[in-house]
Amino acid sequence: MQTTDNLSQTSGSDSIPPSLALEDMNVKSVLSLTVLLVTQGMSVAWAQATNQSPVSTGGTNSPAQLPDVVVTGQGKPTGGNVEDMTTLKLPTTLHETPRSVSVIEAERIREQNFRTPVDTFYYTPGIFANSTASGGYHFIARGFRMSPDETRIDGFTGFYVGGGQSPQMLYGVERIVALRGPAGLLYGAQALPGGMLNIITKKPAETQMTQIDVTSSTYAGNGLDFGDRFSLGAELDSTGPLTKDGRVLYRAIIAGDDSEQYTADVLNQTRYYSAALTFKLDTEGNHTFTPLIQYAHNKRPAGAAMVISPSTSRTTTDGLSGPINTSDLSPLDVNLYEGGRTDDMLVAGFDLRSKLTEVFTLNTGYRFINYETEINQWTPVVSTLTTSNTISRSQAKSEADRYSHNFDVNGLYEFEPADWWKNLVQAGFNGRVYHSESRTATGPLGTPQSPINIYTGDAPTPVADVSTGWGATALDDDFYWNTYLQNQAAFLDEKFVFTFGLGYGQQHYNDAPTREGDVTPNAALLYNATKQLGFYVSYATSYQPADPTLQDFNGNTGGFDPQTGVNYEVGVKYDLPSNRASVAMAVFQTERDNVIVQDTSLGAVNVNGQPYYIQQGGQSVQGVELSSEVRLLDNWRLLGTFAYLDASYENGALAKPVAKTPEFSWSVFTRYDITSGPLKNLGASLGVVWQDERLGGNAARTATTTDPLMLPSFYRVDAGLFYRINKNMDVALNVQNLLDEKIFVDGTTGANLQIAAPRTISLRVGYRF
Repeated sequence: MQTTDNLSQTSGSDSIPPSLALEDMNVKSVLSLTVLLVTQGMSVAWAQATNQSPVSTGGTNSPAQLPDVVVTGQGKPTGGNVEDMTTLKLPTTLHETPRSVSVIEAERIREQNFRTPVDTFYYTPGIFANSTASGGYHFIARGFRMSPDETRIDGFTGFYVGGGQSPQMLYGVERIVALRGPAGLLYGAQALPGGMLNIITKKPAETQMTQIDVTSSTYAGNGLDFGDRFSLGAELDSTGPLTKDGRVLYRAIIAGDDSEQYTADVLNQTRYYSAALTFKLDTEGNHTFTPLIQYAHNKRPAGAAMVISPSTSRTTTDGLSGPINTSDLSPLDVNLYEGGRTDDMLVAGFDLRSKLTEVFTLNTGYRFINYETEINQWTPVVSTLTTSNTISRSQAKSEADRYSHNFDVNGLYEFEPADWWKNLVQAGFNGRVYHSESRTATGPLGTPQSPINIYTGDAPTPVADVSTGWGATALDDDFYWNTYLQNQAAFLDEKFVFTFGLGYGQQHYNDAPTREGDVTPNAALLYNATKQLGFYVSYATSYQPADPTLQDFNGNTGGFDPQTGVNYEVGVKYDLPSNRASVAMAVFQTERDNVIVQDTSLGAVNVNGQPYYIQQGGQSVQGVELSSEVRLLDNWRLLGTFAYLDASYENGALAKPVAKTPEFSWSVFTRYDITSGPLKNLGASLGVVWQDERLGGNAARTATTTDPLMLPSFYRVDAGLFYRINKNMDVALNVQNLLDEKIFVDGTTGANLQIAAPRTISLRVGYRF
């Protein structure tokens, strides 16, 4: 949910020439779009130079040049002095937030050429990728595989859905906030307490700015020669005042790319358009209204990142848990899949902020989301891999149309009961009305067909659409709501800050009985030993209401407790003035309990002769997270992260290891810019990531399912060169996975391994008018 200072916009579309229509957009048309955008930007610059456009009403930067922080090449600090209202929805800085939180700003996203949220995980403690392709809409937080709803945009859900491919490109993003631990108090039911991602979109700004970035990239490694795969993308971002008095601001973003993946015949296409206006309803700006609209169109062919090692493992019961045999991996020049999916998403809504009095502020946000998906693809069938190195494929064909109304309203009341006491009271209500219509094709879709040689790509019989029609349309109508009340009291010149809150919510599914949750308490105490050094303890919870229709062994329904999550955390935050240094450390224990599972033992039925469910333990993790940012010099900064996670299952499965959760992980990133001499305006960066071995798959090992495989530990080295040509133009060369390490991201058996990108080389040219 958007809060007081985070009135953000999603997007909408401006008029696009017919030659650049979505269906026909390719590399050539992207280049045409780039020329068009540059021409438009130069027109804006000329209008500014001749005083034909509105003047800037805020900020200290001339509209004809980049702000100083960008001129020097140093990214925006993200230490404890940065204000963030997305975690507790209270006007506090990261230093004052008694939780483990990381923020990656737009400058860092641009600097390291992060393309999707998955790219940022490598440099975020305690957060890991579930996948880089199919299944990438999940992420792993403190050992918990989070659902699509835990990736939010401006605090709202519905942007990521089951069955999705990798998450959206990071167009129009202001920052990514990663919270570890439960967020049930403010956002309602969250069965998995590992964490939450909140992607904050860019909002209209008071300083006039138009910028275009053109990025091209290719691969050079893992059997691919430089230039074998080529990608090209462009993003135009324009913002500023529309009126001379600065009371109407705008932001418009047009972006797109044609990205050839490192797997053959996988051309991802993204088109993104957004528009937002901010109206200052009064001269002081105490009341602002921001309507917004966004449209995104994505084409995602199947098969990205997937390879096979026949000698590693054939089934989940063959007792082979690794190591992975890399000598017989199928090549990236062979795509074992066919078909793919298309996604269209339209978002419209508004943010309203109103400071009704000096002490009371009301925030309201609304999003309408329409998400349409079409899937028609052929996927390898693990059990059909033969000694002749061939594997068959089966078809999956479906379509879905989803729409939802999302809302969030909260009020903040500030008062001072005494000279030594400041108090904030917040009450909020949010919810989601959701409707979906989905259908799956009929016919022998699951029947294996079209065997393909995993090394040559030969398939004597091409894949065939064996669907015979469409099944019945499945309808889903849900309503979720959550209400919360929290109080933050600061004592003795803010030496002690105590926060306490309670939440409660319900879920309504079609005509099914209401699913009621427990009261969700949160509490935290922050002690500021000095203005720079703070210590905190916090307690946070989450819940997931139980399905009241599930039967237990005795045939009874409605007897299961909500699934719960809890987090105990102790931390320290140290921040020097002017963001010269920032260090945050958290020691925590996060648990999930009351997990409801079906008894799948042989012949397991209840007294009614029906399958039944049991409630058991869940999962727990104890660990340490550390992040730091130090500016050694004005033009040299160093960032580091570290995480130790001792995670285990507690539900009858083998306790350890936990899927895709390394016990140890760390990252280091540093950048240095030359500010004088013949090499002035030249900068360089170096990043190193290391992760311990991890269990593949999505669940625990069992006595009968001895796989998934263990994914080996890895190093990844990233490097960058930056050069500022003048105050308006800069170029950057980024290389990810410089040493071309083979990094395994997922894999239950050798027949469905997923690898990360080989050495990736990107060139970006940016111009700001």
